[in-house]
Amino acid sequence: MQSSASPAAPGRPREIEAWTNLHLVHPVSRVVVDRLLTTPVTPNQVSLASVVCAAGAAACYLSLAWPWAAFAGLACQFAWHVLDGADGDLARRSGRASPLGELIDGVCDHLSQVLIYVAFVYILQRHGWGSWSSWGIASIAGACHFFQANVYETGRKTYRRWVYGADWMRQTVTAPAGQRGLQRALASLYMAVSNLANPGEARIEAAMGPVLTAGAASAARARGLYRKLYAPLVKASGLLDSNTRTIAAFTSILAGSPLWFFLFEIAVQTAALIWLGRERRRRDDQLIAQLGASAQAASAPNWSLASRA
Repeated sequence: MQSSASPAAPGRPREIEAWTNLHLVHPVSRVVVDRLLTTPVTPNQVSLASVVCAAGAAACYLSLAWPWAAFAGLACQFAWHVLDGADGDLARRSGRASPLGELIDGVCDHLSQVLIYVAFVYILQRHGWGSWSSWGIASIAGACHFFQANVYETGRKTYRRWVYGADWMRQTVTAPAGQRGLQRALASLYMAVSNLANPGEARIEAAMGPVLTAGAASAARARGLYRKLYAPLVKASGLLDSNTRTIAAFTSILAGSPLWFFLFEIAVQTAALIWLGRERRRRDDQLIAQLGASAQAASAPNWSLASRA
């Protein structure tokens, strides 16, 4: 739902970005995109190149001696972050953004993480872990990761929708001209997890939708209220982002075992996920209550003016 009152939607709103993105990853990504704009390279090709960087990180962690494995792997993962940011930026700046590209980007992200996981499993087995135990803890961490990453991305994309009017897969997956076949099935699976992770979004949809179509002033107030309530929360959800995982992976290898990485995802990031979920529900209640109060105030008759008539 794109209101006439919505401002131009930035690809990466600064108010919700992590320090590492603002000052490290995104500046390098912009330089890369500046160079790629004059070439025939497509955003999807950049997404695939990011997987190559992740494979390089996995190879470094698995093959190099300590401590060089940690530092070389970190460098490759930083390159992955740069390309992971460059594909979307290139798509927006070249006018080639599409639901298919959004889906390919997500698939490449998950594939990249799988490569790191596989390397870490083999390192655990070198340390004496059995096949069942090493793959078991990796699978548990992977399931946590998938859910956590979905919550993180859903929160950011929902924020861009309500504050800046930018539609995303939640809208396009059900559009008549939207995805078809396998593409639609994968997108529907992604949205099913997203809806499970954020069950309160239907309430926000019901509360925000009518307000955004009630006029420019009403829409601007609603967008401002959403930004005030949710920008700090979306930024705090950076505890679940890939930057945090990269730092955790580097630290774990430097500490001598990828076990610490898996435990970080299972315990620390899951605890952060639970806190974020509770805080989002609390803010959902605040938003709905304040939108309702604003609507009542706007619809109340002005008795002072009526008495003068």
